[in-house]
Amino acid sequence: MDWFICLLIAGTGLGLAMTRSNRAIDFVVFVFVFNRGLRRVIDYYVNHGMKPLSPISLTPLLVTGALLIPVILNIQKLPRRAAPVFYCTFLGVIYAFMVGFFRVKIAAIYALAEALAPLALFAYVLLLRPTTEVKNRWMRSFTWAALLASAYGVYQYWVIPPWDAAWLIQSKMYGYMGIPEPTKMTVFSTMAERGPLASFLAFALVPMVVNRKWRALPGLLGWAGVILVGYVIVLTMSRSGVIIAAFGCVTYVFINRGKGFKQVIAGVVVLAAAALLLRDRIPNAEQVIKRFETLQNLEEDGSLKTRIAIMSYGPTQVLRDPQGFGLGAWGLATRVNTGTMENQGTVMDAGWFNIILVYGIPGTLMLAAALVVLWRALDERFRTPQTLDEHVYLGRALFITVLIASLSGNVLMTFSLIWLAFGCGLVVSPLPRRLPMRPDSVPAPRPGQVRRPG
Repeated sequence: MDWFICLLIAGTGLGLAMTRSNRAIDFVVFVFVFNRGLRRVIDYYVNHGMKPLSPISLTPLLVTGALLIPVILNIQKLPRRAAPVFYCTFLGVIYAFMVGFFRVKIAAIYALAEALAPLALFAYVLLLRPTTEVKNRWMRSFTWAALLASAYGVYQYWVIPPWDAAWLIQSKMYGYMGIPEPTKMTVFSTMAERGPLASFLAFALVPMVVNRKWRALPGLLGWAGVILVGYVIVLTMSRSGVIIAAFGCVTYVFINRGKGFKQVIAGVVVLAAAALLLRDRIPNAEQVIKRFETLQNLEEDGSLKTRIAIMSYGPTQVLRDPQGFGLGAWGLATRVNTGTMENQGTVMDAGWFNIILVYGIPGTLMLAAALVVLWRALDERFRTPQTLDEHVYLGRALFITVLIASLSGNVLMTFSLIWLAFGCGLVVSPLPRRLPMRPDSVPAPRPGQVRRPG
């Protein structure tokens, strides 16, 4: 059953990619968001136990890998101003893979697929050069995925389905994400754990707030969706998720000459009102409040102390190993080598130092070059009225947000809305085609008016 589902999903993704369908982006988004939840259900009901390695977990990497095939075959068709972003990032990833393969062998291959996933999404957008209507639909696909994942997250929090409880125990995350009982655990919804969920929802919440066209639901239902996503971010107990969403919305207004100001103010009012109404209605609300109150006393925060400790030895480690640890040295990829549910390897949850330690000085310089080219291209479109649109605004805001968010975790090279926003922000959408006017549709000249030929 596992391999049948894997081949079905991968085959669908390959077919959409090879025909260069713009629906491939929508498909990839939903595969990425829901594959882990599907895998847990299949393991629980069909396999009667959680497998350390499941082919269903490979589906998001396979479908994004399929996006790279038409990109490589048509590499010369990438937009001239945007192509260097792809080239520099690709070279940085390949360098880190070579270092990682030398160190950890097979695990580096899995990590390579993870690192190429957001880049494949970005490059596929560049290749298609979509219309504004298609770009907006892609944004709504992300927000739909965020809404559905949030709705399931609320169900998970109140009920804790048996497949999620079994996975929590067998993956040995019992305690880290709470007790597998209703309302006594942090929400991870259909994803691997609470951190990736919070990051995904936070970046998806920004376009939902700043532009009504990007909300999955219309009118007041759209604001209800904003409340739902914000509510689940809080239930993940991820302070960085709240900070990313807030900072992204504020940045959107400040760097885009006040664009979206009214929407952001409305979002603040709606979310603040919802927080006041729901504060006393959330079970274990005191734990949630206590978690976020630590922002007022960062000196005693254990998570911050750990990151500072990593940063303190980071420069020494970089000088000792300037080539970097390489891809696959830590995280989920290490399961490929161990064949267990546990992650092995060095823990480096310290944002930019994470990137430097993994990619080394050469790989980091390539990623930095890609970011410089990306910002210059976005800024050029921002300063050109003929090419300026809402996706440029969003791309600029999320660029700044990513720079700040990467101080606490490696959000740059993970699959999220940011790489879609970058691609849509760089691509100039073709103008809608105008049908030629029929001769009988040309208005007749007024009396005394002479019609000029041509």
